[in-house]
Amino acid sequence: MAALVEAGAKGVYFGSFFDKDLALEAHDLGEGAAFEAVFNRSGDTEFSKRFAAQAKVIKLHDGNVVGRLGIYKNRQLKMGPCAALQIGGITVVVISARNQTADPVFFEMFGLDIADAHTVCVKSRGHFRAGFIPWFAPEQVYEVDTAGLTSPVLSRFNWTNLPRPVYPLDPDTTWSPAN
Repeated sequence: MAALVEAGAKGVYFGSFFDKDLALEAHDLGEGAAFEAVFNRSGDTEFSKRFAAQAKVIKLHDGNVVGRLGIYKNRQLKMGPCAALQIGGITVVVISARNQTADPVFFEMFGLDIADAHTVCVKSRGHFRAGFIPWFAPEQVYEVDTAGLTSPVLSRFNWTNLPRPVYPLDPDTTWSPAN
């Protein structure tokens, strides 16, 4: 998200950013409030970095929705207090309970129409495809590997207490099934 803000991206829907403290702050401030949104305020980790930007609260929601496509179709989602924030040309969905953005309802609960966005960024390890296929053919999807819990680049992680060797970290690993 920081790179999108720095680039001055416009017409972007970004979802979802799991940050309960930020969502609660937006609810306390109310719709229309302008403030400095601080993401990952509890401190930097190897998976998340603090980021701050001027934002406006454009819509609030209680986070209780029913999915309509993909893995969440017809399933009740309870994401806690949620907020749609405007940061420059980017609309960011902030949720209070960790969920992968695998359904358009993450945007629709705020009255946002996927078809109105120039670019849609979703934080999901791949589960999003069925939920967004009505708008994006496979050749329109670009996977971006960013630092985080779902990165497929395992060399980025500082592994501790992991028995070695283990595949794929150690490519010459062999496995023999127990008899």
